[in-house]
Amino acid sequence: MKKLLALLVTSTVICSMGAELRTKNFIVVAANPQVCQSVAQWAEHYRKEKAIQWLGREMPPWPEPCPLHVTVAMDGPKGETEFSFSYGRVNSQRMKIHGPLERLIYSVLPHEITHTVFANHFKTPVPRWADEGGSVLSEDDIERERHDKLVRSILNRGQQIPLRNLLALKEYPQQVMCLYAQGFSLSDYLVKRSNKQHFLNFVGHGMQHGWDAAAKSYFGHGNVEELEQAWLQYLRDTKNKQQQNPVFASNTNTNQNNGTATFMGNQSGRTVRLTVPMAQPKELAPVARGAMPDQPTPRTGATQWEPAVRLEAPVPITSVPRIPPISVMQANWPK
Repeated sequence: MKKLLALLVTSTVICSMGAELRTKNFIVVAANPQVCQSVAQWAEHYRKEKAIQWLGREMPPWPEPCPLHVTVAMDGPKGETEFSFSYGRVNSQRMKIHGPLERLIYSVLPHEITHTVFANHFKTPVPRWADEGGSVLSEDDIERERHDKLVRSILNRGQQIPLRNLLALKEYPQQVMCLYAQGFSLSDYLVKRSNKQHFLNFVGHGMQHGWDAAAKSYFGHGNVEELEQAWLQYLRDTKNKQQQNPVFASNTNTNQNNGTATFMGNQSGRTVRLTVPMAQPKELAPVARGAMPDQPTPRTGATQWEPAVRLEAPVPITSVPRIPPISVMQANWPK
């Protein structure tokens, strides 16, 4: 009788709190075992894949598994990864992801996992532009194409952050969508000119010796401004990809704060990496992972960003089985 009572109590806790699955490097918490298993499998897969892509090797197992909380919902996908650093290492990390299951698997999760690769490689907070830009670069084609459109739109309106200011950012600025879009575009450009390991070496050199020295040592430019012009020229040369954004703003050094960045800083001592950027107050009105509409909707002189509605997943990675449709998973969930 006592065993039966204990079993009933345990079952009640599992049903009320959801499911938990521990792997070598993650503790995944979700609403049910099927989601737990799928997310855990993909998390370990991305941890290996992204480390090999960016570092050229796998990461050793973490001393403590990373808590990963999963919420499947039909609103905009988003994620958050929090780190604490001490004595030249990552002291703790935890992750939360929220949104439609396929977008979590193919977009949000690889983004967040890339944050962990960077954090454990540098063992210190990574410059925001590189951390977010490289993490978007790890996502699927849908998100990369969306950010490419966004950066061209920002440049056309002359709302960009000058590159010297962008490289120096250690916290999210008010022009947060500019940071994401420009960070992705610059990361994409530099990786295409070299490779991902060379890119990370450039970032590390810039962190230690300054960005002018890094631009010269790793890409042969005399200073950051020369690198900026080369990046902008690359975007001009590839502008035909974006039919709705055929022309760049002529003043490449103009932004809304006259060359300064206003911070929404994190004073807690923790480093938080957000897959979904914080709201930006003025000219842009972003929605999480927004897709540019075919025809901009006026809103007090601003461009209205609309939430993504496409849920198609890319061709799955062959070494990990494709997740079943959400309707099939729901049908098998415990009643």
